Amino acid sequence: MQLVITALGQNRPDLIVELTRTIKDAKCTILESRMTGLGLEFAGHLLVEGNWNHIVRLENALKSLADRYNLKIQTLRARERELEEEDNSLPYAVDIFATDQINNVHDLSAFLADRNIEILDLSTSRYPAPFTGSPLFLAHMVVKIPVGMRIVSLRDEFLDFCDQLNLDAILEPVKR
Repeated sequence: MQLVITALGQNRPDLIVELTRTIKDAKCTILESRMTGLGLEFAGHLLVEGNWNHIVRLENALKSLADRYNLKIQTLRARERELEEEDNSLPYAVDIFATDQINNVHDLSAFLADRNIEILDLSTSRYPAPFTGSPLFLAHMVVKIPVGMRIVSLRDEFLDFCDQLNLDAILEPVKR
């Protein structure tokens, strides 16, 4: 059985230790996680696995952890993937560098969604440019490109799209 956990709260040095200890003490295993500081706050997304009684124990322990550390913790029992045919997609990395514009993330995700390309992971940041202090935008994505899609055509469309928005971009296979 799998459980998705989202935790939000004030960032503190021992928060990841306490969260992972709670999972370990419930005899569950972390399958995937993304935990980060966002400004002065903490955000964590985890997918954990355990048998049903360990998941129930973890759900109860997370309520106690939330009260102790003043966290907002949401859980969702994950649907199990059915054994299906092989995943017919190719993982690609997309890196974007540009001046900060309000629509960057929306425009990029719409471009990909219009082509039935799934975004597996997206991280963005904004920081001031050296010397000028102008806000700059940086994005990194991992996407799944359907096997039947012509990569050369997609890359040309993507680079044209980025040129129209004045974005510097790279689309390349994920290196494993």
